[in-house]
This record gives sequence, C-alpha cells and structure tokens, in this order.
Amino acid sequence: MADSNDLSSTEKLLDSIRGDTPPSPAGDASVPQPESGSGSPIKDSSIYNLCLGVHFGGNRLSLVLAGGAKRGGPRDIIKWQTLPYPENSDIKDEQFPAFLKSSLSSFLENKKKVSIWAAIETKDVKLRQLVLPNMPDAKMANAAMWALKKEIDFDPVDEIFDYEFISDVHVNGVKKKNVVAFTGAKTAVKEIQQLFKSAGYSLTGITATPFALQNCLLAGQPDTGGKPVVVVNIRRYRSEIFCLANQGVIVARSIKTGSFSLVEASMESGMIDKNITDIPWILSARNRMDDPGFEEMGGAANRLVGKIQRTGEYCSNTYLDNEPIAKYYFFGETDTSPGFTTFLEEMMPDRTILFSPHQDNMAAAGVTVPADAQDRNGIIPALGIALSDNTVTPNFLYTHKEKAIAAKNKKINMGVIAAGIAGLLICVGVWVWFNQMENDITAKRTQVETQLARYEIAVTRDVLNKKIAQAQKRSQIIRQYIKDYTPLAVIGELCSLTPENIALVSLDAGLTEDKAGQTKLTTRGKGKKIEAVKARHLRLQGVVTEEFTALESTLTGYVIALGDSPLFGEISVEDKEVEQKEEGSILKFTADMEIR
Repeated sequence: MADSNDLSSTEKLLDSIRGDTPPSPAGDASVPQPESGSGSPIKDSSIYNLCLGVHFGGNRLSLVLAGGAKRGGPRDIIKWQTLPYPENSDIKDEQFPAFLKSSLSSFLENKKKVSIWAAIETKDVKLRQLVLPNMPDAKMANAAMWALKKEIDFDPVDEIFDYEFISDVHVNGVKKKNVVAFTGAKTAVKEIQQLFKSAGYSLTGITATPFALQNCLLAGQPDTGGKPVVVVNIRRYRSEIFCLANQGVIVARSIKTGSFSLVEASMESGMIDKNITDIPWILSARNRMDDPGFEEMGGAANRLVGKIQRTGEYCSNTYLDNEPIAKYYFFGETDTSPGFTTFLEEMMPDRTILFSPHQDNMAAAGVTVPADAQDRNGIIPALGIALSDNTVTPNFLYTHKEKAIAAKNKKINMGVIAAGIAGLLICVGVWVWFNQMENDITAKRTQVETQLARYEIAVTRDVLNKKIAQAQKRSQIIRQYIKDYTPLAVIGELCSLTPENIALVSLDAGLTEDKAGQTKLTTRGKGKKIEAVKARHLRLQGVVTEEFTALESTLTGYVIALGDSPLFGEISVEDKEVEQKEEGSILKFTADMEIR
C-alpha cells in the first residue's frame, strides 16, 4: 500500500488535472509552441562532410546537423532544432512543402553542400535476418530476395527490396553468408521524395528508423561492448522495438501501444481530463505507475513492457543462440516519467537505461541536450539519420541495383581513364622521341657547322672535286701497296700457321677464277656498270707426317687454323692421299685457298 506521502501527491495531481486552469500542454495543437533548438552557426572553414537528418514526428519537425572536424572522419552533432507543424497541418497538407522549405533554409543558413537524409516509419519496413549459402556477390541479391519471400509476403511492385551483407559465418563447418534483407513501401519513399522536391531540396538518401538507430551504435553511441541490445521508442500511439547486435538490425517491430495507452484507461474513468493532450506532462507527474486510483496505468505499463520483453526473448532464442539481451534502451514520451522509469527497473533490474546517444559529445561541443520528452522523441531518430552514409546505411534511393550500376560505371570510367592515361603517355613518349631526334639533328648540325667554321677556304664544287681526286689517289696507292706486299704477307702467315709435322711441298699463287666457275660481282656505285672481279687464289701442296691415326685430324686442325686467319677466305682440300714409307705413314694433300 502506498504511504501518506504518495496519497498526498496523488491528490495534488488530481487537483491539478481537475482544476479549472490546467497547464498548457506542450503537445496541444491548439496552443502554438515556440520552437526549440541548440547549436551554433555553421563554420565553413572547420566543418566537413555535413549531413542533415530530418525526422517527421506526429506534430513536429526535428532537424539535426552533423559534421566532421576533418575530411572522412567521424561526425559530431553541430546543432538541432524542433519546429511544431503549422496548426491543423501534417506532411500531406498542400502548405507543408512551404513550411519545410522555410525551416530547412533557416536551419541550414542557405548552405548548399549538405547531404540531406530522411527516414520512413518502421511500420512501412519489413525486415528479416537470413543465412544464405556461400555464393558469388553477383547472385546474392536474387538469393536474398527469394529467401525473404519465403519468410514474409511482399510485392516487388509495391515495395523496394534491398539487403545488407553482414559477414561470413560457418554453420556446422560450412561457410555461409549472413545478410539482413528488407523492403520499404514505395508509396512512403515517393511521398518523402516528392515532399522535398516540392520544397526545392534534393535528398541524398531515405533510410528507415531502425537503420538510423543502428548508425548510433556503429558510431559507438552508446558503447554496447558488442552485446545485443534492444532499443525502444515509445511514441504517442505506437512503440517501436528494435533488436540490434553485431549482425546489424535483427528485429524491427512496431506495436500499437504507446504513451497514450498508459493514460487512456485513467482518462476513460475520469481520473484524468480527456482534454489534456500533453501526455508526457501527465506521466512526469507520476512517481509510481501503480498509485491508488491509477491501477489501470500500472496494468497498461505491465502489458507494454511484457511485449518488449517477449520481443527481446524471441530475438535471443531465434537469432542469437539464446544469448541474453544485455541492455534495454528506452526513449520517447516516457523519458521524463520517474514512475515509468521505476517500473522498468522493477521489471528488468539492471538492464534498463535511457537512450542518450552522443550526449557527452553534444555537451562538450556546447550543444544543449534536449530536455523535453517530445523533443528527444524526434531528435534521437534525426540524430541517427544525420549519421547516415551510403557505405554503412541502407538507402532506399541507392539499393543494390544502383550500387551494381555505379560499380559497373566505375569500372568503365576507370577503363576510360586508364586508356586516356595510356594514350597520353604514348603521346608524351612520341613527343619526347621527336624532341630528342630534333635535339640530335640540331647537335649534329652544330657540330658540322663548327667543323666547317674551322676552314678558311670556302667549300665549293672545285674544292670537293680536288679532295675527291686526292682521296682516290691515296686509295690507289694503298691498293698498290696491298698488291705488292700480299705475297710476302701470305708467306709469313703460312710460316706462322704451319706446324712442324706438316711440310709444304709447293706453293702456287695467282689470279684464278672461283672454284665453281663463278665470279664475284661488285657495284661501283649507283648508275655504274657491274664489273666481274676475279678472286685471287693460292694453291698449296704439302705432306703430313704423323701417326697413322692422327693424319686426318692433324690436317683438319691445320685447315681450321688457316681458315681462322683474316688473310685467307674459303679453303678446300682438293686431293689427299695416304702413302706408306719405311719411316711410317704420310698424308699428301693439295689445298686451294682464297686470298682476301
């Protein structure tokens, strides 16, 4: 039973609710609410990779801008803002694009180089974790689609299919592929895309709320230590339950039980005025969910938490090999309710915690953390959306089909670039070659001009003819010397090459025809007559005195030695005969040699 202090606080709450002047509800559409936000102006010189996350809540627009201190580095929260929708308006209203345009323009300060991401609701997403056989990447999309159709019913015409490869796994020693396959309603995607187009902005990507929250965990906000966790977003009329682990998003579930369900029974019983629409304010006044008179609120909370627990157990038993859920993170319209927080701790001791990603980083950067429950309910999803990137975040505008086309185009572009570079290198090489040739010709011309400059006498036709005549005369003298001293050179060469065991009997030299009766022809220049030149030959007779077995080899070695001489050309042994003498065997031979 509750103590007197609890009863006193209950009476005070009832008096406040039933009073004539209840507090102005933050979520009442009839009461205009001032926009809330935190952050500083964008500095072009210090912030890179800007990304805007846009979240459409039930009655307000939430914007979060994230950026990195260096190119390619992690993103931090720069600023956030929530803006209530125009009175009696929603995203389907004709005037909403104008509201969105003015909100984005003011928030972005007219900065153009910003990636803009949005998200569809969880109810428009169908998701399953699948284990596929090991296969090439090109076949994985088709296999994932058919595996997903076996699990859930979806229409490829009305829904956008995509998948996310998680990792390779081994099942009973067999390598397989672990993927998360999912679909998104085309109508929801096109609705958001058309909304931004009407507002004059183009979207970089459209993801879903579970993938946005996955971005926070991938950034280490919060650090789960690699353990599976459940993130719960308690909205006004719905609650979204996400089971997240190293395998990615395992389960994404949307149930028709929200913060309104906690106070609905009390409103119907008259304990709470039905005209008050600020549900977070009502819940924040409760220190316990089971105070006397509010037992229905405690029962509704018990049913809501029971569904959350069963979802976590199903996720653990089905997909995590019975690994327990480490933590249950909560955010939404119950954030400022001490009664609900106490109830969670009683139901799941040491496993419940308020979901506050990037809270420390935001405080360090001078960005105020949203204190209002409704602000947090929109800012946290927008924060996750602002951390989106095509490399890690599923994008319904950039699915596996677009990625395959982009990869193919990249290969084509790389091929074109490679061909262009190769062509450029060839052109450069040809240019260098021609340039080198030009330099060589220039150098030769300079050398010739330098040599010509040494002569005082001008080079004329008569001078050239005189020089040619002198050269011919010197050539004739040289040929005469060769003719006169060739016999002496021949005899000297024979003497030096003839060994002691070979005796020369006779030597006959003269101008004779070639052995085959042919003559060597030479050309005396273009347009000159072809003359027949007789080759000079030397006829040699000798005797080899050696052991019988070495006669032939000795003669052969002698002929080879003569052939190696630069003075003799072709050598042929015309006749050879072995004779027996008293002293031993001898080999008589006759050889014909060409004198060069």
